[in-house]
Amino acid sequence: MKRTISLVFAALFLALCVVPAAGLLYGGGAEPAANEVPVPAPSLRTRSGGLNTDVLPDLADYVDARFWLRQECVTGWAKLNAGLLRSSAADDVLLGSDGWLYYAPTLADYTGSDPMSDRELWCAARTLYLLNENVRSRGGSFLFTVAPNKNSLYDGNMPSVTRLRVSSNSERLCAMLGAMDVPFADLFAAFRERPETLYFKTDSHWNGAGAALAADVMLEALGRESAAFAGPFSETEHRGDLYEMLYPAGRETEPDVTPAAGFSFTASTSNADSITITTACGGGSGSLMMYRDSFGRNLYPYLAEAFAEARFSRKNDYDPTAMEDGGTMIVELVERNLRYLNEYPPTMPAPERSDADPASAVEREALSARKGKGGPEGYLVLSGQWSAARPDDDAPVYIAAGETVYEAVPLPDGFSICLPEEALSGELRAVFRSGANLISLPLVIE
Repeated sequence: MKRTISLVFAALFLALCVVPAAGLLYGGGAEPAANEVPVPAPSLRTRSGGLNTDVLPDLADYVDARFWLRQECVTGWAKLNAGLLRSSAADDVLLGSDGWLYYAPTLADYTGSDPMSDRELWCAARTLYLLNENVRSRGGSFLFTVAPNKNSLYDGNMPSVTRLRVSSNSERLCAMLGAMDVPFADLFAAFRERPETLYFKTDSHWNGAGAALAADVMLEALGRESAAFAGPFSETEHRGDLYEMLYPAGRETEPDVTPAAGFSFTASTSNADSITITTACGGGSGSLMMYRDSFGRNLYPYLAEAFAEARFSRKNDYDPTAMEDGGTMIVELVERNLRYLNEYPPTMPAPERSDADPASAVEREALSARKGKGGPEGYLVLSGQWSAARPDDDAPVYIAAGETVYEAVPLPDGFSICLPEEALSGELRAVFRSGANLISLPLVIE
């Protein structure tokens, strides 16, 4: 009897090992789900033609990611954890009550446990100020907006966590933008005024009606009429991104709406997640350059229809020189990614300034700077990081090139600036206020 049980157990164990691998070999295996990155098949050779010494680890990674019934196994394990332990089997998904799911990377914003420093926020606000200044100098309009994290609006089903009594990064940034007179569309206030739920239960984004409301608020801030939120809409179903991350083989959906009336614009692609989308023949006037993230997936059609032509980019290479004079630039960024404003400095000609006098500055040790890529024709990008002396939290950074002074894009730990090529032929100095002194640092270009 014991021998029979042992044989049955061994056969089952062998089947569990062989069947998924056989399915991968003959059926192609499991496809990536949600935000999973496809794992390439292992190769005996490297790209340079040499022997791939990591072929066995590559094979293990490939089999682990593609074995047959993988997504069904992941889904079953996740449902078991959720049902018995009330815990999430996916690191990026928080299990809420009543079927609500939340995106785990938003937890720091929700609790207030990782606030941006005063310098980080001021640099982000000043970057937007410089973008606005550049666009307006060429007769255009600029607008910045923050897509709220879902739990910033709908936290009634959030897991029980400790929240610190602090102002959020978005609230503090909004206050700075108001002081700098940078146009800002407040989506937080608009969504909180509505009694209905405008985000998905099982997705990290706003739903179709929420996208329409966001479009109305943004276009109104630009002085354009919009009544997208009034409809009409057609009913549809949506499979949430968080649900798919947690239960990749699941098939549950939740109600959604899409515009019932068609749009007149034509688009370069039907894929709303494309890195770049260009549109033409919209129902409005003028041109739009919009930098957006995943929240623009069901938002961009409303904006495309409001302009004659538009370009939507999911890159963070903010470049006002890529838009037409007199056009409109919108920067939309989800709340959890506000630090991107300091991680991806824009490439635009630095404005000249007269409010800094390098001759009166106290000279300190030299600072290394390096040339970067990008920038319009005839310009070079230069960047540097502070070593000892640092600007005050609310101090601009200037680069003096001979008798001309330019303002750089300030970064928490340094600066980035787009200078005319001829400016780099002479002596360069970084100038900023630090305490009671105006500091000057000679730049040494590596």
